[in-house]
Amino acid sequence: MSAVVQFIHYNGQKSQSLRNVPFIYPSLVWVKVGVKKLQWQNSWVNIDSKHWLLATGHSQHTFINEPSQAIFSSLQLCFLTRPNTELIQRSRRHPHHNIAPDYQFDEQGEYLLLNLVNMPNSLPRNIQQCLVNAFFEYLANIGKLHQLFSYQDLSWRDKLVELFRQQPSEHHSIESACQHLGLSKSTLIRRLREESTQFREVLAELRMGYALTLLQQQHYTQLDLAQLCGYQSETRFAQRFKKQFGLSLKEYQQTIA
Repeated sequence: MSAVVQFIHYNGQKSQSLRNVPFIYPSLVWVKVGVKKLQWQNSWVNIDSKHWLLATGHSQHTFINEPSQAIFSSLQLCFLTRPNTELIQRSRRHPHHNIAPDYQFDEQGEYLLLNLVNMPNSLPRNIQQCLVNAFFEYLANIGKLHQLFSYQDLSWRDKLVELFRQQPSEHHSIESACQHLGLSKSTLIRRLREESTQFREVLAELRMGYALTLLQQQHYTQLDLAQLCGYQSETRFAQRFKKQFGLSLKEYQQTIA
């Protein structure tokens, strides 16, 4: 049964300074313990336990996760389904909406979020969708939904991510992707260029996000992690990790354990 949301837990015991962290899917981040210091328009915004961070899909953010008494804990809710256009338009028309990435949630929002967090995986997809739709309605009513979803239809980047995410470790070529999508190579390259990206960037973005998720689950050697993320060369993987996040794999692991 395919899920409509994905939850990712992030923890740390030391300060984590990360740059260009990819948010593959439209996501809501709830910092449960500690503070996330988010770089936003040449300043810093503190995201604490009373606020949500709202991030569009295919965005990248730079932040510092600061623990409280040696504990940092956050929950990222990734939306794998999309609201309809009417809800997005209603959100845009809200008289008091702003573009700030943080939102101080109320009791209604917390209640609806906890319903999603506690939703059994065994629920049929249509029932899961109903619960997610209720949360979409709430976000539209407060003028925040369009900060997660700027458009209703899937982009070509989204379609590639759907292809990659089931098996990030596999060898994904642009030729095989074109065959899957029913496009010529030149057409796919052109359509990705119109979205200001390219095939390799989308694949690397997904793999780097996947690497952070794996590191939160258990300790991996550099070689094992590289292979799980689809890199045959652990050196090349390590270089990409350092370039992406601004710290080495070892440095990041030291902030967790």
